[in-house]
Amino acid sequence: MNRRPAVTAAALCLLATVAAAVPAAADPTGAAPADRGAAGTARLHGTGGAVLTAAFGDFAGDPVRFELDARADVNTDPRTTRGHFHVRHVHTDGRLVADFEGDVTCLGVGGREAIATGVITKGEAPWFPGLTLVGQKVAVSVEDDGPRGDRLGWVWGAFGLPVADCQGTVPFIRTTGGDFTVRG
Repeated sequence: MNRRPAVTAAALCLLATVAAAVPAAADPTGAAPADRGAAGTARLHGTGGAVLTAAFGDFAGDPVRFELDARADVNTDPRTTRGHFHVRHVHTDGRLVADFEGDVTCLGVGGREAIATGVITKGEAPWFPGLTLVGQKVAVSVEDDGPRGDRLGWVWGAFGLPVADCQGTVPFIRTTGGDFTVRG
């Protein structure tokens, strides 16, 4: 019996239970949001990889890689957001689990943390035959932790989890390479 889809779905459901909108963090300088940059602009940019933990069951040890480039003229305003994302997940035996990319539809930044939500425009998930990726929403959360390594979190709508603009989960896994920059 193949338990991979059930284990993956259970892990993703666990992640969905901690999904919540991230409020903007207070600026330690006390500056109002309008004082911190041009017209409340927000930015998330970078590439990072992580190795999945035991919480991911049969996918433990698998490398995943994220590329994100998103900007918003007004923080958390989907009408001013533009950008792109790309995610690649390969199993420890070298087989492709999923590879997809798409357009960022909303960017929310608070302090060193950001949530980028988007819609998949192209992709494949050979590990999950019949799974439709194109048109599904995703949310990727990033904590820009400087030289200590960043943290990532994610929610995939393709597995039936709800994803709303600028809403996601806490960054729950430390990156093992790459670097993300969060500004806003």
